[in-house]
Amino acid sequence: MNLFSSAVKLFPVGENLWTGSADPDYAHPGGRFGGWTAAALLKAAMEEPGERGDPLSLTVLFTDAVNDGPIFVSTRLLRAGARLQFWRAELSQGEKVRAHAQITFGARRETKGFTDAILPEMPEPNDPSLLAFSPPTKFGQQLQARWSPSTMSPGASAPARSLFWSRHKWGFGMDHLLLALLADYAPPRVAMKRGVFLMSSTVSMNVYFHAKPDELASVGDDWVLSEVECRRCEGGYFDHELKVWSRSGALLATSEQVAAFRD
Repeated sequence: MNLFSSAVKLFPVGENLWTGSADPDYAHPGGRFGGWTAAALLKAAMEEPGERGDPLSLTVLFTDAVNDGPIFVSTRLLRAGARLQFWRAELSQGEKVRAHAQITFGARRETKGFTDAILPEMPEPNDPSLLAFSPPTKFGQQLQARWSPSTMSPGASAPARSLFWSRHKWGFGMDHLLLALLADYAPPRVAMKRGVFLMSSTVSMNVYFHAKPDELASVGDDWVLSEVECRRCEGGYFDHELKVWSRSGALLATSEQVAAFRD
């Protein structure tokens, strides 16, 4: 089983410089799906030589559309300590920065741990009561999703909340890059209120990686559960928070983002 990182292809062309192509399979109207862009930025930093521990956090600013064709990703080590490293990565096309990321890596140690977040109740992914739906876009064709009907019932009085199982259609195993991709996989919160499909563009996104290596390995290519909730939509923008759970109940990642939309 291949991990998703094998599908995000970058090649070194100089010190702290990588190149590749904007994957057409993750096209979004007007550019590239933000989750793929986030994964590419993360991969460039992870591919730099040396030990740095696991990704702890990823903050991405989506400053312009990533179009078809070549991309370049430059990286810079901002600081390296005994347990933490701080990196910067920028994705550019045509001498223009299209996305900027700050990435933190950390060496984990054995300490007391706890999870206060509560795993939502949800039928198993193949339960016939769930709704199968993926966005009618190129990137939507790469992912499978099974939605709770109670969180897919639009209405102005209904909470802008989603609960759904998802996995990669082509059987890629779970890794940090796939978590970064799935952190941006959620329908526009406005659509939950309006009952009309529309597109949105992520402006900024923070991803926090909680999964231990054995928890990622145990997921494999299985379904994961995404829980998404909007806090406020105003002035053409909305925010949401997202949690990604393994089927066994491990909280793998959390995310927050601000997105823009047009009526």
